[in-house]
Amino acid sequence: MTPSDQIATFAAAIALGSAAVSVLAIYIPWKNTHDVELFKEAVLALERAYRSLMLGAQPDGRPAPDRLNWLTSARHIQSYKSLKSLLKTDLYRRLCAEHEEHWRQEFYLRVAKDRIYHISYYESGPIEPRSAIVIHGFAAWRSDRQDPIETIDFESLYQESDVLTGNHGLRDYLAKFPQFSGNL
Repeated sequence: MTPSDQIATFAAAIALGSAAVSVLAIYIPWKNTHDVELFKEAVLALERAYRSLMLGAQPDGRPAPDRLNWLTSARHIQSYKSLKSLLKTDLYRRLCAEHEEHWRQEFYLRVAKDRIYHISYYESGPIEPRSAIVIHGFAAWRSDRQDPIETIDFESLYQESDVLTGNHGLRDYLAKFPQFSGNL
């Protein structure tokens, strides 16, 4: 290979490297911008789902047995799931999961926690069955989700904070549990 061939090969390699860097310089910001917009819309879908369900709520906090409210809410939940599946970055997937858990708890408190347990509620709408399944399914704890409380290192937590200082009621309560009494 002649020196001019080596220079041409080297120049081609530099050009290829520059092209790759240029593509990444465009793709990475696009991916983040793309996820920002999807994330915002996904969170908005959860908020809309909850507002739709709770429109005209009963005095006891239960959602009204309104067919359209339940259908609209279920549609927003399905929209949320679709938007969430399009996220490309771990950061926005994680943020989305945190919002999902917040809204799952809100839905749970309204439809699952000793609130709606008699057939007459669903018949009075009548509530569209698929919407009820979507909403109750969303409100339930996912079987594939690990409870974050199970992974807490309580020794570290005690060391990094004064959780028990001056908190006599908590100290007395924890004394009843052998796994915590050693830290009191």
